[in-house]
Order: sequence, then C-alpha cells, then structure tokens
Amino acid sequence: MQRLIKGAEPIKTKTIVKTLIGVVVIGGGIGYFMYQAMRSSWSYYYSVDEFSTHSSEVGNASVRIAGRVKQGTVARDLRKMQLTFTLTGSGNEVPVSYKGTIPANFTENIEVVVEGRLDTAGLFQADRLMTRCESKYKAKVK
Repeated sequence: MQRLIKGAEPIKTKTIVKTLIGVVVIGGGIGYFMYQAMRSSWSYYYSVDEFSTHSSEVGNASVRIAGRVKQGTVARDLRKMQLTFTLTGSGNEVPVSYKGTIPANFTENIEVVVEGRLDTAGLFQADRLMTRCESKYKAKVK
C-alpha cells in the first residue's frame, strides 16, 4: 500500500515498518542495559538492628547493612584475601565474612557498609565492603 503526498514521492509502508522495528529493538536493548546497570544499586539498606529484626523476611535477597566493626573481632587471612568480623549496632550483632580486596582504611571500630546475602548458617557473606574516610566527614577546626 502506497500513499501519495502532494509534491513528494510515494512513502513505502515497508520502510516505515522496518524503521519502527529498528527503533523498538534498539530502544529495548538500551532499556535492558540500563536496567541491568541500575539493578545493583537497588539493594535495600538496613542498619544492623533493623537487619537483625527483619532477617527472616530478607531471605536470600542481596542487602546492604551499615554498622560499626566490633573491637577485637577482626580476623584476616591475607593469602585467601578473607576477612571476618562482627558488625555491631546499638543492641545487635551480625557476623560477616568478606572475600576480596580489603580497603586500606579498614580498621576496628569504624563504620562500614557491607553488601551481600545471609547464608543458612547465619553468617553474612559480603560481596562488597565499603568504608568511609572519617576525615572527609569531620568538620575542620581552625
């Protein structure tokens, strides 16, 4: 089926359909990649106390937990790049196991955020360990 527009050549329906299909396929691909890129930042954020209260509801979902590294609980295995410690809140604790590159400013008694999943034994298996630089958040005294 062809249409004639006054003063122009006939527009072919096949060309329009092919163009629309191309736009839909490219737009769908871009949308999919944007979804995949943003999905990692959608994990829910808990404090240690909130997580302890709601851990049964979380199941096997990836979550982030913020807390303080308990003094005297850090154990490092540098050969395996394994780190275990206890994350503490105001009244609860969560044992954490992390395998990967340990941040240079990681020490006891600092605030950290871990991202991962709770295993069946009750140990939080962290995929990411994030520390914050205290000097960036403290007011400068002159």
